[in-house]
Amino acid sequence: MLHGVRFLLSAAAAFARLAHAIVSGGWATFFMPLCSPTSATTSTAVPAPWQHLQPSRSKVHHADLHDGKDQLPPPLQVSSPPPAIAVVPAIKQQQGERAAAEKTPAAKAARGRPPRLAIPPPVACAPGVDPFGAAADRETDVATEVEVQGKGFCLASRRGVRHAMEDGYSVINDNNIGGEGEGSHQLAFYGVYDGHGGRAAVDFVADKLGKNVIAALAAAASTASGKQSPPPPQSDDQDEAVAAIRAAYLTTDSEFLSQGVRGGACAATAVVKGGDLYVANVGDCRAVLGSRGGVATALTSDHTAGREDERRRIESSGGYVSRGSGGVWRVQDCLAVSRAFGDASMKPWVTCDPEVSRRRLTPDCRFLVVASDGLWNKVSCQEAVDAVAAAAAGALSSSVGSCKELIALAKSRGSRDDITVMVVDLQRFLQ
Repeated sequence: MLHGVRFLLSAAAAFARLAHAIVSGGWATFFMPLCSPTSATTSTAVPAPWQHLQPSRSKVHHADLHDGKDQLPPPLQVSSPPPAIAVVPAIKQQQGERAAAEKTPAAKAARGRPPRLAIPPPVACAPGVDPFGAAADRETDVATEVEVQGKGFCLASRRGVRHAMEDGYSVINDNNIGGEGEGSHQLAFYGVYDGHGGRAAVDFVADKLGKNVIAALAAAASTASGKQSPPPPQSDDQDEAVAAIRAAYLTTDSEFLSQGVRGGACAATAVVKGGDLYVANVGDCRAVLGSRGGVATALTSDHTAGREDERRRIESSGGYVSRGSGGVWRVQDCLAVSRAFGDASMKPWVTCDPEVSRRRLTPDCRFLVVASDGLWNKVSCQEAVDAVAAAAAGALSSSVGSCKELIALAKSRGSRDDITVMVVDLQRFLQ
């Protein structure tokens, strides 16, 4: 009963305080915090009447719970935000500054966008002058058509649809090795080259390979002449001339790679020395022998990625061979030939170690056809020998007309590659 009376007295006191606050402050003061739109802009908030009834949310020390005083906590002080009329312009100003900053080159680079391409204005040049540098000038200076009637050989060359001619050739005639006299031997060198990736490799090989082969053969002959007793008969693999030609190929390749120039070149070469014919090749240039009976004999084998032995060699050295959508086998998805000069990025899979063969010249050996793959992709070995024999008409087979007819035949069948054809008269070495 006593507890109930105390509860009623406490409730009455609370309502009395509430009524006094309402009467003394007025109804406008009571409802102003709820209805006034400008109340949020005042610096000091007027406490609502019920704020005296709510306990404080802050932590209270335990000693205050038993001090016996009915002391209410002070009203909460609410800090009002800045006026809305001042906030909106500030936000717009910040957004404008941010948009302007994002348009700067530094901001675009920070977002990872690539810079715009700076395209230079066109350069006015004189007719025949290439504005892209001396290297391009050298490529455009190469003749698109070449015809040569030399001593014991003839040659014709035509550019394909490429922007620059990438075929080349070299001939070294009337050289004697082993000194003058009975022990000397006549030496002649013939080469046809097919470049790729520019003219740098084909120009270098055309200038250096023949000289290196002659120098290597001369060194081998000098070493052999200094021996006291004649050497025993040797096979092709053990022949000193074969070893000298192979060393000359590798030396030329090493010299080109040391220059750090890109590109590569295929080659097919023939050396006549002391009545022997030595034929070497890397890549898909080819040499074909035409005999008196009209039979064609291929003296080289194309080094392509589709050859089974070449594929095994490449895979054993850590590379791979794949076949593209066009049906062409390529080394490392890139190069169709498996042996060539240069191509530094493809080493050691694309080697320059040549295949060298030796054949003794006989009266049946009439001529030799050495050509780039622009011919052999469209014309067979037998067709080439037949065309040269027909053009010769029983006379000298070294007429430039036979080379031109072979080029015309390949082009009529759709060849778009550069084509270089050389025909060497072998009969003159038997006289």
